[in-house]
Amino acid sequence: MFQLKKSNESTKRFYLIREDVLPESVQKTIKVKNALLKNNNLTIYDAVKEFNLSRSAFYKYKDTIFPIDRLEEQTRNLTLILYVQDEIGMLATVLNKIAEVKGSVLTIHQSLPMKNRATITISLNATNIELSLDELMDAIKESPYVDEVEVIGMSM
Repeated sequence: MFQLKKSNESTKRFYLIREDVLPESVQKTIKVKNALLKNNNLTIYDAVKEFNLSRSAFYKYKDTIFPIDRLEEQTRNLTLILYVQDEIGMLATVLNKIAEVKGSVLTIHQSLPMKNRATITISLNATNIELSLDELMDAIKESPYVDEVEVIGMSM
């Protein structure tokens, strides 16, 4: 039986957001986490002091922010939507580019072309891709007849 969730129940929602629009305290938390990863001898006290961040702000954000392009030894699945011109061989070129950067296509769907334009939705395992998300999207966008690439989903 379908039940509505009570209005006072909260659910955690996740967002994909560029680093440069994050509040300063969140950006500093990222820097502290990176410094702690790189130097096992560094204490939290010393790291937050180095980046002029309060310990309370660090503890508030430390378990809530994770860089998506630095996940190691975890499965990274992406779903991309490509806006393309309908030309013979265009899809093969895109798939070759994904294979070239060590991506593995999981699913693919191409819409019916309308006015010589189509969309392609590609889900891929990006675990072995050594590019950042931006670099991957730029690499695909360099393919002939690909006008735009957007991330529409991600699982880690």
